[in-house]
Amino acid sequence: MADSPPEHTCILTIQADRPGGVPTLVDWWYRFLTEWGESATVLYAAFEDEPVSRWARLKGLLRTWRVHPRPEHPNPTLANAAPPFPLPFFYFVPQWIIGSALSRFSRFVVASGSSHVALPLALRGQPFVLWMATLYEDELSGKALAGDSWAKGVLSSSFWPFLRWQERFVLRRATRILALSPYTRRRILEFAPEVADRIDLALVPVDAARFAPSDQQPRGRYLLAVGRINDPRKNTGLLLEAFALVRQQHPDLTLALAGDAPGEALLERRDRLGLGDAVDFRGEVSAEALLDLYRGAQLFLIGSTQEGLGIVMLEAMAAGTPVVATDCGGPEGIVVAGQTGALVPNNDPQAMAEAILALLDDPDRLETLRRNCMTFVKEHCDIPVVEAVLRRHYEEAFSGDRTAVWRSPIWKWLAAAWAVFVFVMYMQHQMALLWPSIRAQLIEPLLEAMR
Repeated sequence: MADSPPEHTCILTIQADRPGGVPTLVDWWYRFLTEWGESATVLYAAFEDEPVSRWARLKGLLRTWRVHPRPEHPNPTLANAAPPFPLPFFYFVPQWIIGSALSRFSRFVVASGSSHVALPLALRGQPFVLWMATLYEDELSGKALAGDSWAKGVLSSSFWPFLRWQERFVLRRATRILALSPYTRRRILEFAPEVADRIDLALVPVDAARFAPSDQQPRGRYLLAVGRINDPRKNTGLLLEAFALVRQQHPDLTLALAGDAPGEALLERRDRLGLGDAVDFRGEVSAEALLDLYRGAQLFLIGSTQEGLGIVMLEAMAAGTPVVATDCGGPEGIVVAGQTGALVPNNDPQAMAEAILALLDDPDRLETLRRNCMTFVKEHCDIPVVEAVLRRHYEEAFSGDRTAVWRSPIWKWLAAAWAVFVFVMYMQHQMALLWPSIRAQLIEPLLEAMR
């Protein structure tokens, strides 16, 4: 692919499975930029194969040192192989730090879960607009709460302060920060209060007209949850436990689960709870089938241990379906008790069941909530509303002449120096951990043999 023209915007991201939250942000950035008359290309660090060993990833990095087009993606996309680095410096992609990958672009916007993907931009002194879903600590804490041993290890490791420092550094260097939810905005301000003059709220856009309820489709007798139901962080087991309690008073009710096919653990829990055919595993459904599910559900349920936002939650609300959700982050400020649904504590099936029953047993209140949900989406999430927020911050971020800062080669070498520093610190840490084994298993036997 030839060098980009002088005015060309890079949408920087990290590879994520489609469908998903981060690819959705990428797609909206691309749509809006092109509608504003901007040229745009997506750039991301790609895992070529999963699972892949660190050695295989190193070979992939050497093989694809230069950025290369990915024609299978829906938007113009360039990729680098993901580096075989441990987590503390995973985002030091060589082509992003000292290579030419970023030099072909004049402007940068970022779509990400946490902010670390923008680390090369922050280190190179390049202005950028960051649209992010969550703080990294919140993401890892949610995984740890769901039993993820890797996340627990990261949070307790001696390198966790480095990761926190790097995230704070990125937030401080961001020209504009767009938080994906009121909860994320609040957490960012708690973490880095000095960015208060550069942060705003930008929910994921939802086409309110398309998702609006249909007069031809009455409400069914089912509750609905949508997502990666086998992901421990989604805590689908909690929904099954709560539904079993609800069904004791509403035996005609069913629970519809859409997103992917159930794993053996979910099937076993369903059977153990005696739910049988009362749980309708829909698997992956078409966009139109999902719209019908939104419109027909009595309530939309979220049982997650952690969410940056919950795009499906907004789509359900646009269809007039109130939400009962765990207090997992993203729903905060959107799911409001008595207005758009109910929030319940994490990992408390009894509390979730009680909230569901309270709404089902009060039809007048439920109808008021339906109207409130549709109003919320129209006022805060409709496409023109979110587009106006993004465009204002995009134009303000890149007003004036910043070219001299962007092109200064000193920033590249400062970024490279920081990467080397982190690498040395990491190796020192590893040697401290491994030195007793090295000494016992290698050095002492060698010295003994030389005597």
